Amino acid sequence: MRATIKGKITAVAALSAAALVLSGCGGGAGAASNDSATSGEVNLIAYSGVWQDQYTAAVIEPFKAKYPDIKINYASKRSSAEMLSALQGQKTNPATDVAIMDNSVSTTGNKQGLFEKVDAAGVPNLANVPEKFRDKDGYGPVAMLDAVGLVYDTATFPQAPDSWDVLWDPAYAGKINVNAPPSLLGLSLTAITAKMAGEDYTKGIDAAVTRLKEMAPGVQTFAPNPDEYQNVITGQTVLGLGQNARGQFYSDQSNKKMGVTFPKEGTVYQINTINVVKDAPHSAAAKTFVDYALSAEAQTAFAKALFYAPSVSNAELPADVKARVVPTDGSLNIVPLDVEFLSSARDKWTDIWKRQIITK
Repeated sequence: MRATIKGKITAVAALSAAALVLSGCGGGAGAASNDSATSGEVNLIAYSGVWQDQYTAAVIEPFKAKYPDIKINYASKRSSAEMLSALQGQKTNPATDVAIMDNSVSTTGNKQGLFEKVDAAGVPNLANVPEKFRDKDGYGPVAMLDAVGLVYDTATFPQAPDSWDVLWDPAYAGKINVNAPPSLLGLSLTAITAKMAGEDYTKGIDAAVTRLKEMAPGVQTFAPNPDEYQNVITGQTVLGLGQNARGQFYSDQSNKKMGVTFPKEGTVYQINTINVVKDAPHSAAAKTFVDYALSAEAQTAFAKALFYAPSVSNAELPADVKARVVPTDGSLNIVPLDVEFLSSARDKWTDIWKRQIITK
């Protein structure tokens, strides 16, 4: 991190400490230690598995080296929907400080009053997040970007499939895994299928549902176990939905047994936001962590570790990493995902999948 940013963080810490002294910190020294920008703890809720492992190594451990007096407590969840449920249960007495989750879910959290707004005064590195990656109402910004891809067995497909239509190909019936909603992967496939059928998913998904019902008999599992990547790597399936970042990681881990590609009809961004919980027990330290997570240092390190595209403009990636993260310059065919609409339609679409598409 550059010296200018360090200086801003130091200034913020000093101002926070001064404000605590002047306000009396609620009347006790204990309260001051709970709201320090450079000490105490941060309770983080974020993804489990390889995401947790790589984020811990690339971001959390360097953060702890920089701020040794701040302890990070990591609560892991498999999905953003699980995170939202946990935060909803804490609403009247928050135990979490920071949440990293998909923006279609954090949008729901914003509407429900679970998160607080952030600004460059409390999070200086917000200044390096382009406007398009900031929340229009001032809530948590984009922390990293990825996109939904088609994962495939490279022995079965020496050339990457170029169309989502391969999921309907009877030659691969029984060898496909599809993550059903409320997973973002299933929701994304719904939007992509609607586009393929010439339908505006915000107006209706009848045509998409008809197509997905035709696909369903060929799907081996709608809940891949242990996950969509290992199912392909072990030969349980040969095709599935996945995310580019993890797909790139597992491709390396499997000696290229599995590949990941973006079909020609387009794909959907998978965008994670970083959010400060409203009335967080350690709000000042939480903002210090969010600021570090938005630094060029942290963003570059995580891109190298797990191939997520940075959300800040001052991160510089090595050429070999840049070639494998999802492009954000407009060169990828993206199906626009209306996150506010999806936030309201998630439960309805999930119910449609359960009642009409998943028939076994």
